[in-house]
Order: sequence, then structure tokens, then C-alpha cells
Amino acid sequence: MIELFSILIQILVVTVFCYFPKNAYSFIYRKKGDFFQCLETGAIFNIFILLCLSLFFRKYMNELLNIFLIIYFIFNLLFLVKDNFLNFNKKIFKFNSLIIFFFLLIFLFSVDLANNLKIGWDAQNYWLVKKQIFTNGGDILDLKYTPRDDYPYLGSYLWHMYSKLSFLGYEYFGRIFYIYLFVLSIFAISQINNLKKIENIILILLIIFLIYKINLFNGYQEILNFSLLILMTKKFYIFFKNKNLEKNFYLTLAPLVLIINSVIWIKNEGAVLAMIFLGSIFLLKNIRFHIKIFLLSSFMFLILGKYFLFDYIGLANEIQKGNYEYFRIQNFFDFINLNRIFLVFKYILFYSLEVLIYPISIIILLILINFDKKNSFILFMVSLLVLSSGFILLAFLLTSFPLEWHLWVALDRIMFQTSGFFIILIPLFYDFLKGRNLN
Repeated sequence: MIELFSILIQILVVTVFCYFPKNAYSFIYRKKGDFFQCLETGAIFNIFILLCLSLFFRKYMNELLNIFLIIYFIFNLLFLVKDNFLNFNKKIFKFNSLIIFFFLLIFLFSVDLANNLKIGWDAQNYWLVKKQIFTNGGDILDLKYTPRDDYPYLGSYLWHMYSKLSFLGYEYFGRIFYIYLFVLSIFAISQINNLKKIENIILILLIIFLIYKINLFNGYQEILNFSLLILMTKKFYIFFKNKNLEKNFYLTLAPLVLIINSVIWIKNEGAVLAMIFLGSIFLLKNIRFHIKIFLLSSFMFLILGKYFLFDYIGLANEIQKGNYEYFRIQNFFDFINLNRIFLVFKYILFYSLEVLIYPISIIILLILINFDKKNSFILFMVSLLVLSSGFILLAFLLTSFPLEWHLWVALDRIMFQTSGFFIILIPLFYDFLKGRNLN
């Protein structure tokens, strides 16, 4: 009973830390934000703030860090109360049933996690070890003593921080943040268009039914990037759909840039995922050139910043230690040949039965293209699918590990991670069935 109560408290703590004041949201987007819009924007800024804390606070500054976190919590709590609990006569909780449903899902998934306290092999040997560095009083300078020091650490730091901020301090309370971000991203993408509450709930349940498994929260980092890719695609869709936002594009694209930054600091392949996303944007004719240059420049700055910080800290700057080091032009056909290509495709088809978003996305895109070949955003999604598939194919064809073993242990997680790009197609297809224009 105490643990259930603590889970509820933890969910409230995460909510407070992830809240973004409505006035600040209005300043960025030039419109009022609802509860979920403030939460999703706040979660993006929260991850960025925690990354900054990990970089600038050393182990001898723990007291100062605690004071900062208390001030941060109180500040957000005051705005949460002011924006949502004062002046009830204004009916600020417009989506009351959705809010209850949101917290109910997070609570149920958190209880499911509490009853299935498994940690995956990679999570136990790499990501949990990085978390323990911070939990035991270390800082980023100590990460060079961990296995796979080439792996980014942001997900592990989030795991540590939300365990630290919990009532009981259990390890899995940090993973409740993973659940929170996952559910929040699903709610965010289901509300890209004005739908009735029951329609939102049906879409949310459908998406969760296609995706949810408790082992997604076994400490693997793919769930974080999956959720962030959903938010990344949504933020760009809102920008793309509302052309008037281009007048204020530096501010409106800031959350998108912060998402790209987070993806880079969570997994090594995050840089490639960001390149796929930006490459698809560059193929769009109706996005102005100066906006493309802004996004590309931001990406280059973030990549170089991470490279130099890793170099300063003494961490390895490699894609993946022990892999991709034997490929040379002279042995091209040892890696790229029909047998290996066939094996990769065989496993892709096999895991498509598990990562259902991929075959569903292909079907939806074929239908939408057939009805509107000139729809720019759908062409953008096609580019994402083609580039993502190409990345998956090359990532495994060029591996120096035994190919079938590598496919068996890693392909499903890569496919799941990249499928976050395509969740938006489900609400868009629902809009299409209702006869709405997607542009």
C-alpha cells in the first residue's frame, strides 16, 4: 500500500518537474497551450535542464544541486497551481477526462513495472552501471571507468535523477519517468488535430495496444528515443502546418532543436536519426532555405559540442567500439552481397510482425499517396521511411559482428526506436478517413 502511494507521489513529482508555464508557452507559440501541450514542452526542457546539470555540477557540489532542484520544483509547482487550479469557474481543465485517463495509464503501467522488476542485459551491463556512477556520488568525469564509455549517458542520468527524487528511492522509480514520457508522447501525437475526447481515447488505446510491452521499460534507452522521435515529428508537423510560425521560427523551432540534442545524448545512433530527420526536411521544397540552414547549423553545433565534451571528459568518440572497424573498400563484397542482404531482409520481415508500426506505416503511406501524390508532408514521411530503412539495412550489412547474431539481438530494438517517426501516421490516417486535408 505504501509503495502504491509512493508511485502516485512519484507521478506527481514528475508532473511538477515537467510542467511548462502557460505564459511561457504562449510566448513561444503565440497561442494558449492546454495542460498536455505545457507538459510535453516542459518535458523537453526538463531533459535539457537535467543534461546541463549533469555537465556543470561536480560531485562536491551536491548540496548546491539539491538547492537548485528544490527551487526548480517550487517554481514549477507554483505555476502548475496558478495555471490549472485557480479560477475553476474558467474551466481550465477542459480535457478533464483525458487528464484522468492520462494519469491512470501511467499509474497502471508503473504498477506493472513494479511487479516485473527485470533489467535487460544491455541495461544491466551498460546503462545501469552509468546510473550507479551518479547514484554513488560520482559525476561525468567518472564515466570513463564504465564499460562502453563510448555510449552517451543522458538516459542513465535521467534514471538516476528520478530515482533520487522519489519518495522511497527505489531504482525503478527512475524508470517511471520513461513510462511518463512514453505515455505523454502518445497523448501528444493523438491531439495533433481537434478531436472529440472519445476519439482521442480510442486513438491512444489503439497506439498503446500496438506498442506496449513491459520489457520496453527494462532499462533500455530505445524507449526514450522512441518517445522523443514522436515529439520531434509532432513539433515539426505543427510548424509545417502553421505557416505563420515561420515569422517566429527561432523560438518555435527551439523545442525541436532540444529534442534533437536529447536524442544525440541518449544513444549513439541518435545522431544518425537526427540526420535522417533533417535530410527529409531538406527534401521539402516548401520549407524556406534559411530555416533549413538554421536546423542544419544547430545540428552541427550540437554534434561538435558533444564531440568536444566527450574528448574533454576522456570518453571515447566512436560509433560503437569493436564494430564497423573492418569494413574497407577492398573487402566491399564481403559485407555487401546477396546472402547478407537476404538475411537482413528475412529478419526485417520477421521483426515486422513484432514492430507492427512498420507494416502499418507502409500500408497507410501507400493509401495516402494514392489519393494525394502532391501532399508535401506525406512525401516527407515517405522520405523518413526510405532513409530509416536504408539506415537499418546498412547498419547491419556493415557490422563486424556475426551478422545473424547481431540481427537477433539488436534489429528489433533499432526498428522499434525508428518507428517513433511514424506514429503520427495513425492520427493523420484517421483524419484522412474523416475527409480532412492533411496539409
